[in-house]
Amino acid sequence: MLTRDGRDFFGPDGSPVARLDRGVVRFGLPQDDASIDFFTSVGGTHFHERSQVPLAMTTLDTPVYHGYMARLREGAPQGAVVDVGGGDGRNTWPWLAWGHPRVVVVDPVFESLSRLRGRVAAHDPSWLERLLLVESDSRSLPLASGFADRLLSIEALAYLNEDYPLGLSECARVVKPGGKLLIADRDYEGGLVMQAFYFGGLKGLLNAAPTRDIWDGRPDFLVRNRSFTRSEFQDAITEQNLTVLFSGGISAMSLIISFLRSKGLQEDAAPAELDALRELLAKLGEAGSFRRSHVIIAQK
Repeated sequence: MLTRDGRDFFGPDGSPVARLDRGVVRFGLPQDDASIDFFTSVGGTHFHERSQVPLAMTTLDTPVYHGYMARLREGAPQGAVVDVGGGDGRNTWPWLAWGHPRVVVVDPVFESLSRLRGRVAAHDPSWLERLLLVESDSRSLPLASGFADRLLSIEALAYLNEDYPLGLSECARVVKPGGKLLIADRDYEGGLVMQAFYFGGLKGLLNAAPTRDIWDGRPDFLVRNRSFTRSEFQDAITEQNLTVLFSGGISAMSLIISFLRSKGLQEDAAPAELDALRELLAKLGEAGSFRRSHVIIAQK
């Protein structure tokens, strides 16, 4: 248990462990972590801004993810909802809008959390009473075991690479017995397509093929993250003594369409075309086999 004195939080031995800074509870972070360093250097995730770009991957994928989150919400959970690696809140926002009484966002980048807090305050300051923002590493979540009724981690844990099982076990630990998790991370084949499109063409694809390593970021600062085949991803979930309730994904078509638009080979879609495309992507996410990311809903 932590104790609090003003803005400072202390562990059981009286040592300082966190500090409240502009509405964010900030815990210590590991040093020399390439993924955290990269996202800190770019101010964290910018899904909110990218979702304003027609036919961007974020624009296309976010409604599909929110559809999966509606599945996660089934059963009307009244306990805490935790978004691990929530960044600037693209997958946090619906839970607040749905009226959940306690929503916790954990992310290692302060700037992302700060921007989310600012948007929430501008939209509806009363939402802040239900929102807790925590800067922390997902390998050691500063939350009690069994704290969460629902937990989601969308395209975040893969940046832990070799520590992926540790991050996943922390997510499982935080969920109460009978609670549910939604975990999403990158597909191996979809990752190879991304390497070919954005990071080296055929050479980039062939270099990545013998591994499960996928690279993204900037040309001057590449960051490694892990990918999975469908069976590997399901095995990673079940190894944590979690029961898979649903298995789906995000279609790689969103990656292809976004790439074509970035190269000027695809014009922005008309509203009716965009609606039809979103409906198609939702169907392909559940039934298709060519995926950008895997999505599993599991129960503890």
